[in-house]
Amino acid sequence: MSDFFDKLTNKGKELFATAKDTANDLLEKGKDKADELKFNHDLNEVFAKLGEMFFEKEVNGTEPEGLDELIAKAKELKEGLAELAKKAEEAAAARAAEAAAKAEAAASVVEKGAETVKEAVDAVVDAVEEEMVTCPVCGAKFPKGTATCPICGASME
Repeated sequence: MSDFFDKLTNKGKELFATAKDTANDLLEKGKDKADELKFNHDLNEVFAKLGEMFFEKEVNGTEPEGLDELIAKAKELKEGLAELAKKAEEAAAARAAEAAAKAEAAASVVEKGAETVKEAVDAVVDAVEEEMVTCPVCGAKFPKGTATCPICGASME
């Protein structure tokens, strides 16, 4: 019987580790989203400056200074956005492959005793929830100790 409980405990630890990894993935996604928003904000500023330059050129007939630098900056920002999109695609593919492998493993465990697995999962979920906080602004859940919400940026202090 002790062997059974050891296996159950180990499975619970595995599930907790998975939940922790998922929380870390969410934090990483939040950081990536913040980077994406920053890139887009900076790109919009560059486009606005470029529009002003071309307007001044059209109205005054003068060649704007710094045009080449702004165009280079716009290209750099576009490349940064493309890299973020590629990173997000790769991460999604990796998560899908990992989820498929875990689903297969979980299916075989469930076949051996659904009630026991459900109890283990419930215990792990409870343990994970004890290590999470909820953002008072948007309601997102993430690990304790995070200074700001990875979704809306609200301060947790």
